Amino acid sequence: MEEILLEVNNLRTVFDTEYGTVKAVDDISFTLRKGEVLGLVGESGCGKSVTNLSLLRLIPEPPGRISGGRILFKGKDLLVGDEEEVRLVRGGSIAMIFQDPMTSLNPLLKISLQIAEALQLHRGMGRKEALAKAAELLKAIGIPDAEARANDYPHQFSGGMRQRVMIAMAISCNPDILIADEPTTALDVTIQAQILELIKSLSGENTMSVIMITHDLGVVAGICDTICVMYAGKIVEKASVDDLFAQPLHPYTKGLLDSIPRIDAGSRKRLYSIPGSPPNLASLPPGCPFRPRCDKAMEICGREMPPETSLGDAPRSVRCWLYASGEGGLE
Repeated sequence: MEEILLEVNNLRTVFDTEYGTVKAVDDISFTLRKGEVLGLVGESGCGKSVTNLSLLRLIPEPPGRISGGRILFKGKDLLVGDEEEVRLVRGGSIAMIFQDPMTSLNPLLKISLQIAEALQLHRGMGRKEALAKAAELLKAIGIPDAEARANDYPHQFSGGMRQRVMIAMAISCNPDILIADEPTTALDVTIQAQILELIKSLSGENTMSVIMITHDLGVVAGICDTICVMYAGKIVEKASVDDLFAQPLHPYTKGLLDSIPRIDAGSRKRLYSIPGSPPNLASLPPGCPFRPRCDKAMEICGREMPPETSLGDAPRSVRCWLYASGEGGLE
């Protein structure tokens, strides 16, 4: 079994607002092994992106703050190190592809300079060597005429090409972990497939671990090994990709899967929609936050938060009273 690179224990991140304290990430735990691709899945606002910004200590303070937990990278807690120690990890050992490449790239700097900056900072390369390496990276991730395009500005690239540039920046220092925050958002289906295939091949070639953030279960099906389903700041189900698609356990996971169009479904079958809306994280209801939308809710669901229940082989677990009470279970 591969070594554990990242271990997140009971992580909590909150935002202090005029409406109250928002529990954006509420007591979540997971591990990431070398070469593993982990998917964080859920609706917008469930805490996926905040989780990964917390890993790199990029939460703006104020109004946000990491209020508890541990983030162990190769056994060292990133939450107790000083800012300089974390800065060396950020971009070097753990890199991130942000959701919108147009707002993540500096419009006033050439692409080559932006890639070279990370190489100079984390690998100690000289300017000339770093610029040459930047052109090599652009060629490696499929940019045509890479040496000439390296001197272009972000606005001269299409959306898919800008996303490839972001990937080149992220992998420039051969990171141990790549965090991809919805890397295929706003891209057409063909470009989405190319970007996902590129990330998958890079993970395999470099034995690089990947955390894939997405709301699209179709994305995780083709690239991930393990999936964590998030709802209202909590991980409600954790499973291997095969187990999750073969036998989803949590009612929320089942709702997500049922809402995906299926090629084998009848043409007149109406697409399923989970009733209601996600809860306000500043004023969560008592008990399970999914209870108002759940068709299997019991009386205890409105009183107490269900514990995380382990089922079968790791990483199979679910946070639902159906299984904690023994009424559910694996068949």
